Amino acid sequence: MNEYDGELPTRNPVFSTALDRILDLDRADLGVPELPGLWDRLRADRRPVAERGLRCPTCYDARPDQPEWMYLSLRRGRRIATHHSPHRRAHEDPRGEERRAYQERYARAAASDGHAVEIEPRAADGRCRAAVLVTGADGRRFGFEPQLSYRTAQSVRRRSRLARQDGITAVWHTVDPKAPLIDRAPWVRTDDLPARAIREDRDLLVRGGVRTLRLRRCDHTDARPCPVRGSGRCRRWHPSWEVLVPRIDDFVRRVVGGAYVPVALRADSGGALRFWAPEEDRRRYLDNGGVLVDPDAGPLIPRQRDASTGRRAVECVRVPEQRRGVDTGEPYHAALTLNAPPPAGRVIPPVRTGHCSAGRIPCGLPGARLYPAGWYCDTHRPGARH
Repeated sequence: MNEYDGELPTRNPVFSTALDRILDLDRADLGVPELPGLWDRLRADRRPVAERGLRCPTCYDARPDQPEWMYLSLRRGRRIATHHSPHRRAHEDPRGEERRAYQERYARAAASDGHAVEIEPRAADGRCRAAVLVTGADGRRFGFEPQLSYRTAQSVRRRSRLARQDGITAVWHTVDPKAPLIDRAPWVRTDDLPARAIREDRDLLVRGGVRTLRLRRCDHTDARPCPVRGSGRCRRWHPSWEVLVPRIDDFVRRVVGGAYVPVALRADSGGALRFWAPEEDRRRYLDNGGVLVDPDAGPLIPRQRDASTGRRAVECVRVPEQRRGVDTGEPYHAALTLNAPPPAGRVIPPVRTGHCSAGRIPCGLPGARLYPAGWYCDTHRPGARH
């Protein structure tokens, strides 16, 4: 595992199907010291390009069923892997600098809490496992993915599924409030900023994708009808998932540390509403009978009940692929009643006690209560039989 030291890895990789590993063309030994002279042998290969077994890892990551073959050359003394297809000559990424800036920021935030960090690690088949892979203290792994260009919802769900198979929770990051990845997987959104602003040690706020559980009193102060009854007011407490705005650095630390967890709810408009939330909010929501959606939802099946409580805890729904995610920032009001503490700002005064003053010689016992006639203990209180 490569610990983050502030430098990004090579931008010049190629995957060898014969060796079943990534070759680093910026290293003299290609990252394979046990095979000296490998570069010369690969350059001497004159078979058709597709038979040489050198594949583009970036293209494979995007389209695993359409491998793009590459050949090797020298350009001004630098080793280069070039696409054989004339239509895939390079990977010009107009947002590449901003993407790298986000990678650096994720890595700094996670490393500051002592977590292990890897930048763009690749699996044995050459597939990129994550833009930034962070391993928490408990061994859980998170893959932070800054997605600044367009990616389809199907692609996001496929990448998230592959990550789960590798034991990684994908954390998608967008700057577009209408990005298709919204509500397809756990996600966050920040403002669209240039690379220099991203790298600066300033407050970079998460504008969407993180919510907290708020409670509202169902009474005359709320214009909405009771979400449980459908009308009137019940004078009880109902939950509302409202947008939380942490700094991106704090968000990374809290996700890796387990303070933030992914939550998926069934949306009123169909499909699912996905976001990150404080772990204690998620637990309280479930403890009070709240229902979550299975993130690997398939066909619609009956709701499952928790064996210990008998309450509905998880249900599976089919998320319509044609539904486009939109970050509206609107609260999500659940038709549920929660056990609530007293309203914020209300202080319940402690019970006042004193010493009993009953009798010609005062009793003097502590713990007496105040009656209209004075302080009395339970034995001497007015109306008690002595």
